[in-house]
Amino acid sequence: MSSVSRLAGSCLVGAGISFWGAWFLMPLPGTTDAAFILEQVGATPERVWWSVVLQVTSSALFLPGLLGIARDVRLRESGSAFAAAALTGVGVTGLAADAIYHLAAYEMSRPGVARDAMLPVMERFQSADLVFVAPQLLALVAGIGFLGVVAARAGAASRRVPRLLALALGVAVVGGAAARALGTGRREIALSALALFALAIAELGAGLWRARS
Repeated sequence: MSSVSRLAGSCLVGAGISFWGAWFLMPLPGTTDAAFILEQVGATPERVWWSVVLQVTSSALFLPGLLGIARDVRLRESGSAFAAAALTGVGVTGLAADAIYHLAAYEMSRPGVARDAMLPVMERFQSADLVFVAPQLLALVAGIGFLGVVAARAGAASRRVPRLLALALGVAVVGGAAARALGTGRREIALSALALFALAIAELGAGLWRARS
């Protein structure tokens, strides 16, 4: 069990690192401004392409990590742990789907593609079509939060995990309001909140890695 836990924990650490790296490479994490997206993606296509690679990698690494949590002796019989891991798994499908949204933006911004023709499509992606992605992404946030609390209570993860998640939420809410009021700093606030969220994911993995056989 120890070797499996260490492998699963390493995958979760990798999922957290690649998650943050993917968002770091994007022009403005979380924006839904279609014109801005096409403009900025077209200006930094290589960064966006690598962002897609990292986001898909993060999605893939989550799966063995969540399986490792389900196998952990401290959580194996916990219905709450199963529900939290399942909710996170649903969220990971949204993370992978969101990567394809970014890939679509990359392709729409390629040389020779008529930007004016792509703008209405991107506007649909960033409005009505978000119904196919937004609920899963919210499930990822809720699932990691739930899992962090359950794992910490069971001794399968550090109590730093729920604290990091609470801090990420605080930064997102308070920092986001300040950035809107000042008209600047949105990217820095978004990346700070996402870094704390990614660190919580990595800390979950570290708890598995330290599991005794």
